[in-house]
Amino acid sequence: MHPPRNGVARILLGALMWTFALAACAPGPESPPGEEALETGAGEHPVVYGNDDRTDVYAHADALLQERARRSTVALMSPSSINTRDPNNVTFHGGTLGAAEGLCSDQRFRDDPAPAWCSGTLIDDDLVLTAGHCVVDAGECADTRFVFNFYRTSATALQPITTQDIFSCRSIVVRREATSGGRTLDYAIIKLDRSAAPRFEPAPIRPGNTPLAVSAGIAVIGSGSGIPFKIDSGGKVRDGRAGTLDYFVANTDTFGGNSGSGVYDLESHTVAGILVRGTKDYVARGGCFVVNTCAETACDGEDINYVRPAIDAFCQASTSTRLCGSGPPPTGGTSFTFTASNTASATANTPQKTVTLAAGQKITLGTCGVTGSALTGDSFLRLFGPGGNQVAANDDGCGGRGSHLSFTATVAGPYEIRAGCYAAESCSGTVAWTLTSTGPAPTRGSLEFSTRDTGHATANTVNQDLALTEGQSLSFGTCTEAGASGTGDTVLRLYNSAGQQVTSSDDACGLLSYASYTVPPGAGGTYQLRAGCYGASGCGGVVTWTVR
Repeated sequence: MHPPRNGVARILLGALMWTFALAACAPGPESPPGEEALETGAGEHPVVYGNDDRTDVYAHADALLQERARRSTVALMSPSSINTRDPNNVTFHGGTLGAAEGLCSDQRFRDDPAPAWCSGTLIDDDLVLTAGHCVVDAGECADTRFVFNFYRTSATALQPITTQDIFSCRSIVVRREATSGGRTLDYAIIKLDRSAAPRFEPAPIRPGNTPLAVSAGIAVIGSGSGIPFKIDSGGKVRDGRAGTLDYFVANTDTFGGNSGSGVYDLESHTVAGILVRGTKDYVARGGCFVVNTCAETACDGEDINYVRPAIDAFCQASTSTRLCGSGPPPTGGTSFTFTASNTASATANTPQKTVTLAAGQKITLGTCGVTGSALTGDSFLRLFGPGGNQVAANDDGCGGRGSHLSFTATVAGPYEIRAGCYAAESCSGTVAWTLTSTGPAPTRGSLEFSTRDTGHATANTVNQDLALTEGQSLSFGTCTEAGASGTGDTVLRLYNSAGQQVTSSDDACGLLSYASYTVPPGAGGTYQLRAGCYGASGCGGVVTWTVR
């Protein structure tokens, strides 16, 4: 669904000035996406399944999901609604959710302001992941603002928003909103006008390209119905769509405005998908409206685009060490200053800072040996993992009384830096750190072919052997992949080391082919890619592939 940019027709005339303005999206038609490009407005809004699990950020029990909401989540709003007269207290004109939707007096969050039309997630220092229908073209890019810190700090207070929390759209790096080759995709990656780091932190992406299991737990963070960020961690996967890996279906409690929201795999707390479609939000009850409620296993479920197609498309169009394992390493880093005493070698009374690491990401930190670090006295540093256990520590680094350590994360999550002083001494300084990816860069290759009468790529094919190990992901095609091309009607097939076909593609992009495959545990070996043509026809081109 592509929501409208102006909710004025849905608010009460003469609404008072609120801290946040109304730009919430109206319910879209309740019909599935088409078989070609998705029409504007063709999506659906989600709904509540069973109990309403939406929770304000301050009240949620999961500290890591709270951190994702505070530091990685954005609300998409209109610049015409934003009042920056006081840069330290941005305000907006508008009304409440209750007024906008005509809600009955017993409905939750009816007094919340409702300015957002979509949601998004920071996935690199200056990149936001959202739904493709949320920002359609360059004109809408220019007319969209990405707002951090849109959450409640208590039942009666909102986090103050400043102009430093509001970003513009520099460009749409990649975007797709279409059904092709049996896959329905709806995603966009937006480049911001400036880096959001280090004040805000990119959320880690779920690695690999495997389907989520049925009943796997997931969480959604975003601005459902345009209101301050809510966390719903009660959702379960209904259908992982393992055969297409385009989207999965779940029973999340989400609403219009949640389009583009990051959906997290609760096992790894990494972004697994993007909320894109669902069921009608509100239904009439007498003269007002209430939340549309379904049983946990009823209704159609909510469609959530897998994150991997968006990342793969981005890595074909651009570079990012964090997302693609390629390109230049991150520059700079970040830091915090501290003054401490009587910390018992950094075991008590310690200043601390939380840094979110992806699996395989390396952090190097210190009061010495890192650009921007400084020290007076004898420092002691400790690093604790997501489970609260110490994973690294250092007392005397760099040949003196400073501290310096490196650690590579084996699991994604929040890591806590604790700064202190040796024994009961006093000290002060700056702890600085840098983050680097230790994962291998993707490998790419190509195969030029020209053939005919291959019987749907079962005979007379042009072949290429590829050595793959378990866990690696292979994407290949005569379309979609960088450098790929084709003439005629191509067919591609992939066989494992036992000679069994594991995936194939015929018409993924018109008459051309594209597929992806992740090697299961214990299934590494020499795979064979076979290129051919439909029926007895002739075809040719260049098959390109990427191994991650």
